[in-house]
Amino acid sequence: MKVELFSISYFIYLGIFIFLLIGLSSLLKHKSEAFNTRVISGMLFFALVLHFSKLLFPPYVNTDLALKKITPENICAFSTLAFPFIFLTRNKYLKDYMFFIGLISGTLAIVFPAEAFGKEPLIFDTIRFYIAHMIITIAPFLMVFTGLHKLDYHRVFAVSLIFICVMAIILINEIILIEIGQVNIDETPDGKPLTDPYRYRNYSFIFGPVVEYLRNNNITLLEDFLGIFIPNFLTEIPFGEHAGEKKYWPLLWVIMPAIILITFASFMISIYWEKEHIKEDWVQIKKYFRKTFFPRKRV
Repeated sequence: MKVELFSISYFIYLGIFIFLLIGLSSLLKHKSEAFNTRVISGMLFFALVLHFSKLLFPPYVNTDLALKKITPENICAFSTLAFPFIFLTRNKYLKDYMFFIGLISGTLAIVFPAEAFGKEPLIFDTIRFYIAHMIITIAPFLMVFTGLHKLDYHRVFAVSLIFICVMAIILINEIILIEIGQVNIDETPDGKPLTDPYRYRNYSFIFGPVVEYLRNNNITLLEDFLGIFIPNFLTEIPFGEHAGEKKYWPLLWVIMPAIILITFASFMISIYWEKEHIKEDWVQIKKYFRKTFFPRKRV
């Protein structure tokens, strides 16, 4: 039995995720701030240690090329490396990013665990995958749920900007990995033509919203949906012999979709915690318009 979409092991891990989310929320709900800080910090640093410990187990042990797996090669890897330290800072914008992107990306990884597909459910790498992604989802949620961080929907605009910066870090990391030989030659530009959508490892969509698993199964819904928000000129090669052929511009293609979709998703998620704040602002907006456009006449 291997991990596949909607397999028994898939639902077992999904059930464990939901149980831990609800259970830890109930456990920490009435605990002290100091206790909650220690628990959440401990979870995040445990995920960090787990991230590096993968080098001690198959399939990463005894191969130099495994070093790339402990770098920020995708959004969730970056989260695992950065969240323990973001949690300890007082930067509200970074903690907002930690909450929203942790919740979105971590949940998506558990609902669609592409990295675990085809693997045995009880080997170290599969267990590590699920533990790490559960932590980067649950810990940020608990941070807000327990009141250790207060959201402000006025700041949601910054989440997408930080996300784009993180994507840039992932792109730079990938270029470095290619140049120092950490990526196999058949995964590099020397091994595939310019128009090949799998010319590079495409973690976190830095080279375009192309998922090999979906394309191989003729599922283009994701690519078609994101394409609505991407300017056409960022989806074509502008110069050379391949001019006019389809090719997403690395990183740049994601700017508009990120600004629109991540900002919207962050705002929608924040509504649960920011209901009163939003109501207060709405009352002030109505007062402003009434005063500006419908001033009372003096008698």
